[in-house]
Amino acid sequence: MGATEIPQGVPMLEPAPPIESVEVAPRVDETAARKIDPTPLHLAYQACEAIARRHYENFPVASWFLPLDRRQALAALYAFARIADDVADSARPSAARLERLDQIEEDLLRAIEGSPPNPIFTALSDALDRHQLPAEPLFDMLQAFRSDARDATFATWDDLLAYCRGSANTIGRMVLALYGVDDADAVAESDAVCTALQLTNFWQDLGPDLARGRLFLPLGDLDRAGVRREDLADPHHKEQVTQLIELECRATDELYGRGRGITRRVPFALAIQLRATLAGGRAILGAVRRRGQDVIHHRPSLGGWARVRIAAGACLGFDG
Repeated sequence: MGATEIPQGVPMLEPAPPIESVEVAPRVDETAARKIDPTPLHLAYQACEAIARRHYENFPVASWFLPLDRRQALAALYAFARIADDVADSARPSAARLERLDQIEEDLLRAIEGSPPNPIFTALSDALDRHQLPAEPLFDMLQAFRSDARDATFATWDDLLAYCRGSANTIGRMVLALYGVDDADAVAESDAVCTALQLTNFWQDLGPDLARGRLFLPLGDLDRAGVRREDLADPHHKEQVTQLIELECRATDELYGRGRGITRRVPFALAIQLRATLAGGRAILGAVRRRGQDVIHHRPSLGGWARVRIAAGACLGFDG
């Protein structure tokens, strides 16, 4: 449950048309790994778009409203994040996950230096170079994934926000760079929206995360609510847990409000995407608040009609 996660059910408008699935080459031995990936660039981007299409609810990479070159670049960024996130969230031992993330960082460095080892990094290398995108956020993202791989907990709200700066805000900043948007207000608003989306996903996934030993609720907030980790799913603590979830949702909604202005600072096509994402994220957050502790047992998502209404509203200029 790491970087770039957008709450499931958030509409991303129209997905790209189907393309043939492209197999991503597995890691090879060190001698072969020193070679540059021979995959043609258009097939490398298709490999990224195939990954993006399978998870298109989670990242705005597939809209017809975006020009092809930017859609491809976003798909490459998303594919990189998806692969690393899946490693961090895997069931393998923590040490094995951390070792694999180190390998991914080595692959990223090689891609930046012009020797990408597989199709995903071939597309990513081209996207970074073609659009003159900064690579530093990708390294920040990997650092956040290492926290996931350690199954880290967060003592305070500020600690959780610091994690989100690496896990979510990095992608928002890359998207702004892709569109040449660099003013300070836009960056601050983007950070607020990306953090809010990441937090919404945490609250939406409280139950599944608890089942696999993950907890993103700040430990200090649990203490103040008089709730222990093992009490969260206990019906005898329903009132305290519901109040705790309400507290976190209220703080998250404030972040959405703080970031709403971003839709007025970006090009029209991206603004449509962002309005849909904002509205969908806030709708999921509202469902979490209404369920309270029950969200742990019944994960909320948006139905088809709700997603259609949100997408239509985004096209008409509403962001929820």
